[in-house]
Amino acid sequence: MATLAQHPKLTTLEWSTVAIALNDASRCGCAPAADASSARLSRRIATAIFGHSSRPNGLADPRLEAIRQFVCATSRHRKPAAELAPGLAAQGFNQAQIDAIALLSI
Repeated sequence: MATLAQHPKLTTLEWSTVAIALNDASRCGCAPAADASSARLSRRIATAIFGHSSRPNGLADPRLEAIRQFVCATSRHRKPAAELAPGLAAQGFNQAQIDAIALLSI
């Protein structure tokens, strides 16, 4: 339960990042980390054939990229990506914020 000190408040840019990540996840999915080498090969083949890659690029801002990765993984597995939550916390997000992002991503 969130305390008064832990409101699930995000900036407009952070909410926009959640929306972008949800769109990315629904449009083409996010490749699981375990399949990185096969995903790389698939992207190369798709790029060679179609001239572009369908996998979204990472975000330059590490804070926003942490949100994107968490949303994609949570959306893919249909449960909060507990292994990525510490990365969000390290970027300064409190538990209430992480819980709110997870609820939107499931």
